[in-house]
Amino acid sequence: MNNIHGTLSALTAVLMSPIVLSPAAAQMPEPRVEAYADPPEVAVGEEFRLVVEVRGAKEVESVLIPELFDFARCVNPYDPAVEVGVGDEEGGVAANSVTLSYVFVADRRGFFEMKPFRITADGREMETEAVAVLVGRSGVWVEARVEPSRVRVGDEFELVAEVTGLESENLEFIEPDIFDVADGAGSCYGRGWEFRCSLRARAPGEFVIAPVGVVDRDSTYESNAVTLVVTDEPPRLEVRATVESGSIWVGGEFVVRVEVAGTLELDEEPTAPETGGFAEFLGSEEPWLHGGTNGDGMTYRYRFRALRPGRLEIGPVRIVAEGRTVESSPVAVTVDEVPAGGDPPGHLSLTAVAAKPRAYVGEPVIVTYLVARGGHGLSPRIGTKSRPTLDAFDVLERPGYAREEVDGTFMHGRIRADRFALLPRRSGRLEVGEVSLEVRVDKPGDAWARTSPDDFGRESTSYILTANPLTLEVLPLPDEGRPTSFRGHVGTLAAASRMNGTRVEVGGTVTLEVKVEVEGYVEGLPDPEIGFPSGFTVSAPEIRTDLAGYGRYKLQGTRTYTHRLTAATPGRYEIPAVEMSFFDPETESYGTTRSHPFTVTVVPAGAGR
Repeated sequence: MNNIHGTLSALTAVLMSPIVLSPAAAQMPEPRVEAYADPPEVAVGEEFRLVVEVRGAKEVESVLIPELFDFARCVNPYDPAVEVGVGDEEGGVAANSVTLSYVFVADRRGFFEMKPFRITADGREMETEAVAVLVGRSGVWVEARVEPSRVRVGDEFELVAEVTGLESENLEFIEPDIFDVADGAGSCYGRGWEFRCSLRARAPGEFVIAPVGVVDRDSTYESNAVTLVVTDEPPRLEVRATVESGSIWVGGEFVVRVEVAGTLELDEEPTAPETGGFAEFLGSEEPWLHGGTNGDGMTYRYRFRALRPGRLEIGPVRIVAEGRTVESSPVAVTVDEVPAGGDPPGHLSLTAVAAKPRAYVGEPVIVTYLVARGGHGLSPRIGTKSRPTLDAFDVLERPGYAREEVDGTFMHGRIRADRFALLPRRSGRLEVGEVSLEVRVDKPGDAWARTSPDDFGRESTSYILTANPLTLEVLPLPDEGRPTSFRGHVGTLAAASRMNGTRVEVGGTVTLEVKVEVEGYVEGLPDPEIGFPSGFTVSAPEIRTDLAGYGRYKLQGTRTYTHRLTAATPGRYEIPAVEMSFFDPETESYGTTRSHPFTVTVVPAGAGR
């Protein structure tokens, strides 16, 4: 079907040629478009025409065809009938017209619908209605197929049957005997007029799957038999590296995407791509695993910051799986001194939003960068981004996602491009510098033809968006009311302690666990000071940090300290309460949290028996 798309592209020169109008015909209505099948109902083996008409235009710039029919073959893919009519008021022709006609032969029965055509005429983008064709004018039939029809042993595939010609949706489907072919026969279901089985091929060979039965009241129908080819060849192992940016500049952060196809398990973890020193490695994400009827695979993402300009190369990535080794091709990139991209259209903009304009020294402030895309349907993809100049702040990266809210309002039509927390180190009016961000917008044809939302090989246009600087008012912590146990935490704390026992023999061990619920900079929380009694030997605590996302636009998490106390001397000992103080920026006051104290009895060795 791609031949038709190519044919339309080849006709661009014809369609873009201006149609010279007579003065009388210049007063035309606005352009209008239409697409239809002629006739809309045919039988298998019959011909029908796919017709696209543009009327009332001075000039037709492009005609983009969407995903095409897979139930019919085109008779004239390289030679469509093209009719061009020029408006002539005196001759009775009211408007210009361009008509393209393709001839198809229907191959299988069913009701099929094609998405609208997208047409640009006189600088305006227009869409036709969807085009529908019914193949098989009357009667009831059940059409079965396997997707894909050729797989490897162990691969997944689907058996699908669709019913046409019945009004009732209360159908009973009878699945064929497929135990010799595949595993997973219990994963079949019928819904409405469709039946599906998700299966996994179990043995090599060419198999004919018996018809699917359909019972409607007192009538029974059967589908066609289908053929599945299963091979025992090993899965093809492939790796591809791409850059998720169209423009890279010095100081900008970009992502190298590594896609592995043919396996869900590697013999060894891949290393980050080599950049020859032109970029600094910032980190990577956990691989994303994906599988199904299109094959198994995994995707890695590696973040870098460009350090110097030039035409440079990212080295190959080596993958080892099941004893086989493959490498990706090197990726050539150009790093500019400054952001280089087109001026953005009016509907694209970048906004910096601080969770609050006023904070205290040591209080994390979350800053979010939002790309507004107006009412346009195509979502931009985020490419290279640069962080602002932050002389007076530390940057805190946090995991997790939250609703895009500012002052409680959901940010419709916006995409979160970046988010981090700033920790002010001093008071004063502090500036968060200007930020540049690249967004990539698919060309309309690519957006319609793409096969996957993760396909970064599509043709797109890069735009550079800029967010203006932010100014934060940072206040010093007050001296009034500051407790002696305060050690600098800004936020709130809630401490709780527990022990796994209060009686122990000399030489035995008990455990004290202190769990602190934290709002604020969790990783920077000062460790609690505990005055353990002299009757114990105490090990250094095990510390576990659990970070939450950006709940309520605050940093949150827990810090857990586990102390192991080995009894040395018999006696009764007090394990004191844990006391931790904090400054709450919401109430602008200091507070203190205290855990529970414990009394532990140490007895001589053997006394507990």
